[in-house]
Amino acid sequence: MDYKTFYNFMLKLTSAFEKSKCRRDFILGLESAFAKILQVDSVKIYTLDEFSYVLKDFEKPWENFVDDCQNQKLHDVLNSFVGSKENTKFQDNIIYMPISEDTKILGVLKIVSDKKIDSDNDFFEISQLIQKQISYAVLNFKSSEKMKLNTKFHQTIRNIAKIIETQYELSYILPILGEMIDSFIYEHLIYIFIKNKNKKEFKLVWPANIKDSKIYGYLEKLSPKSGVLLERDGKVGIFPLLSEQKLLGAVVAYNPFDKLNQNEINYLDEISKQASVTIERAGEYMKILKDATLDALTGLNNRHQFTLRLSEQTASAKRQNTPLCCIMTDIDYFKKVNDTYGHAVGDCVLKNVARTIKKELRENDIPSRYGGEEFAILLPHTTLKEAELVAQRLRTAIEKKKINIEEYNIETTKQLSVTISVGVSLYDKKMKEASQLYQNADKALYEAKKTGRNKVVVYNG
Repeated sequence: MDYKTFYNFMLKLTSAFEKSKCRRDFILGLESAFAKILQVDSVKIYTLDEFSYVLKDFEKPWENFVDDCQNQKLHDVLNSFVGSKENTKFQDNIIYMPISEDTKILGVLKIVSDKKIDSDNDFFEISQLIQKQISYAVLNFKSSEKMKLNTKFHQTIRNIAKIIETQYELSYILPILGEMIDSFIYEHLIYIFIKNKNKKEFKLVWPANIKDSKIYGYLEKLSPKSGVLLERDGKVGIFPLLSEQKLLGAVVAYNPFDKLNQNEINYLDEISKQASVTIERAGEYMKILKDATLDALTGLNNRHQFTLRLSEQTASAKRQNTPLCCIMTDIDYFKKVNDTYGHAVGDCVLKNVARTIKKELRENDIPSRYGGEEFAILLPHTTLKEAELVAQRLRTAIEKKKINIEEYNIETTKQLSVTISVGVSLYDKKMKEASQLYQNADKALYEAKKTGRNKVVVYNG
């Protein structure tokens, strides 16, 4: 191997070590480096799971081998390095190298070439150096990821605890809990169940569907004293949600192929305990706020108060023969804001939108937070044409609003802009129920969202 070839190879290899931000980048960097000295088809690293002793693809550890023969062959190769001083083995067009820490074999590097490999290839002269460097890099990746995982665990615990600072409705809280846990335990599907007090059965509340209905059977074994249940050799983990030794529900982690390791069990157990505290406190706050009139986050009327004011205003409009309109609006792609920037930023957006709504309305207009990112506004003594103008004014004001999020330390973003979709309806004295007014506005809102968002649609019956 001439000096220039060796230099270019080492330059590429060093670049893979220093510049790779993820496992995929690292594998691509290795392929680019080995292409300087070999005709490379692919590079793969397989590492041993420390709990199950199963070999996993380093790039995609959440995937499982479908080919048992390949799995067995790799295990045979790995075992052949144990107790051996060899740092390279090759078979036809494949080179194997051990991933090791001191004398402990932790995995296998597999390089597949386009053609049969010559035993006199200059590659073998530097294979020991390569093997050690790649082993160090893999260990650094795993060590760094373990630290990041631990940091993310504590951040998840804090975020779950903080939900109740601004949200009290379980219908809003539980999906957020599911998303937080799901983003943390990415190798297993996460389900959130709540126990129905009257029927004494479990109801799936997040996500919308379940892949394996047998999980309901496992849930029947759950009791306040059962603790964590592991089913199917640890492939299904059931973590109780408890309040004062009463069973509220459960967090379920499911993988049809791979079992939970002890670290994941410990993490999920602690997260479920914090989720239990959050759900319990949310219930307590709901009792306190039952007679309250304002939404804690936005300062607008809450949903209960909206229902009361709706009844009052429709009765007044009917009695006095005056027009009454309703606006229903929600923030476009709000879930994307939460997913991208976090729920704290989402709450900031909700507060700013509410502030803008209040600023753009008249003193006798009645704005409310209907739930989640949806707002309802009653416009007494307002014709349908006037209500449409108000809706357009609101839509424009919110579209132009720059929401400052500097305090949340988002690296690439200092401010956000959002848009709203709006539905407008007019009260008709022939309506049998007051609720029909906002239901009609909601239908118009749905039409606005379906036909492009960031627009106003008037309900025409």
